[in-house]
Amino acid sequence: MKFDTQKQQHHHHTTIVHQIIIVYYFYTTTTSTTSTTTLSTNIFILYLVNKYNQLSLPFVVKDRMKDLIEATNTYLESYQPLTLVAATAGITAASVALIKTLSDGDFQKNIQKKFFSAVKNVPAVKQEIKKQRSKVKETLKKSFNTDTTNPHYVLPENGVAHSQILAEMQKLMEKDETKWGTSKVSGCVYLGETEHTELLNKAYALFSLSNPLHPGVFPSIRKFETESIAMVANMMNGHPKVVGAMTSGGTESIFMAVKAYRDFYADKTSHPEIVVPVTIHAAFDKACGYLGIKIVHIPFGDDYKVDIAALRKAINKNTIMIAGSAVNFPHGIIDDIETLSKIALEHDIGLHVDACLGGFVIPFAEELGYDIPVFDFRLQGVTSMSVDTHKFGYAAKGTSVVLFGKPKLRRSMYFTAPNWPGGIYASPTMPGSRPGGLVAACWASLVAQGHQGFKSKVESIMQTTKIILKGLKEIEGIQIIGDPKAMVVAFTCENIFFLNDLMSHKGWHLNALQKPDSVHICVTAKHIGMGETFVQDVRDSMKELKSMDKLPTDGMAPIYGTASSVPDRDLIGVILSDFIDTLITPDQQQNKSSASPSEKQQ
Repeated sequence: MKFDTQKQQHHHHTTIVHQIIIVYYFYTTTTSTTSTTTLSTNIFILYLVNKYNQLSLPFVVKDRMKDLIEATNTYLESYQPLTLVAATAGITAASVALIKTLSDGDFQKNIQKKFFSAVKNVPAVKQEIKKQRSKVKETLKKSFNTDTTNPHYVLPENGVAHSQILAEMQKLMEKDETKWGTSKVSGCVYLGETEHTELLNKAYALFSLSNPLHPGVFPSIRKFETESIAMVANMMNGHPKVVGAMTSGGTESIFMAVKAYRDFYADKTSHPEIVVPVTIHAAFDKACGYLGIKIVHIPFGDDYKVDIAALRKAINKNTIMIAGSAVNFPHGIIDDIETLSKIALEHDIGLHVDACLGGFVIPFAEELGYDIPVFDFRLQGVTSMSVDTHKFGYAAKGTSVVLFGKPKLRRSMYFTAPNWPGGIYASPTMPGSRPGGLVAACWASLVAQGHQGFKSKVESIMQTTKIILKGLKEIEGIQIIGDPKAMVVAFTCENIFFLNDLMSHKGWHLNALQKPDSVHICVTAKHIGMGETFVQDVRDSMKELKSMDKLPTDGMAPIYGTASSVPDRDLIGVILSDFIDTLITPDQQQNKSSASPSEKQQ
């Protein structure tokens, strides 16, 4: 599918203008004001009609415009020519400025927001939304399938024996393992080898009490942390000035990078903006939401990479950073980082490369001869990167690395409190205390795998991905999204979310995507040798889907389908908050009738 940016932009403008003229028509038919303000507005509307003369306006509105032209001409006869010239120049300048404002995405969003808010306050609509939200929450709750036997909603009066605790936890772990241990989960569990897991557990146990906040007490953790950062920097072809920090995951790595750019460019602007692909990880939105930064999303082109022309156009005096993915989460696409690097240098702004997902895959894939474009610190314009060690680095969950091209940029990430009565305080990243056991386990994972260990696994992962990609292309009705270069394969078909439900019945846990509706599989070491099985299951599910007389009304497909098609994104945000409420609220609290007297008082 090809995207014509200029054509889309013209359609965007004319749609706004169309709405303005029609609204103004209804306004002028119900008022009789003839003030100077009304005259100026009339001239502005005439400007719109003249500029967008191909608009398909209702006949009654066009007729009103003719009357407006005649009335305006009559009114202007009493004015001197010089006055009219000056007024026209002023009104034209104001009109152009207003058009620019009306074309702004935020303006459109605000108008839509007010409209949807008004609709949602209609009693019948309000009641229906409440009903559907309850239905969705119940469906989500069932999907969690949480074991609620022997619940602990208050502290036990006396401590439970260790053996009993471990026996209960072992039982729950084995139940969870039936889901991810079958090698049918997209991403999520990236290795899962018993021997490697035991290494991580032992490494964590040795340093479970340690805290990097106290390097004087736990000096070994500094060794593990600095060496882990150095190993990752070397993988990203970091030059001697490249420095970094360990974080709790990709989201924090991205958050800290954005924070660093905000503070680094504080003298440049008090209204910072970042320009990123619409496909970039939502952690950038999260960071900007917390940090008060404007985020500008750029659409992708027909190759599903960020639209370079649109990105160039979006950069302004307040832009502090642009970004690209290697690979992006939705479609496994590597953005044109080389061109982004040149743009960053041209504008003297930062370029962050998000390699959280692909950082431990594409360097080795490139080494193996796969077509991987340059994406790292070999490019002069790349000023920061994020790489997750807890994904394809096979470390325990809770570690990632953020890298910076120069120490001064990293220093902008830090927080210091020199005047605190509790003593001088400083931290490199968001947390204060951090689990040293996770840092130790990360170091152990990197050292245990080594270069050849990672390379060998990537080779098998890429071979499995090739089998899946080739097989999916041969299934009638399946379309591959873009041209994936690594281990993520996104695809779509008619009624894709129902196909996803059918795949879940076969034990697969795939990632549902939107805009466009699709799903993807992130191939991990758990999938090695499972390529043919996956393709056959998709083929069988497609046959089953096509044979259905009627689509099911249960399962997650209707929810995903509705979520992707509802134009009111605020409503989807409310439903997502419902999801989080359901996820982190104890079942006992959701069902007040089962609460004990002491708990009810709370």
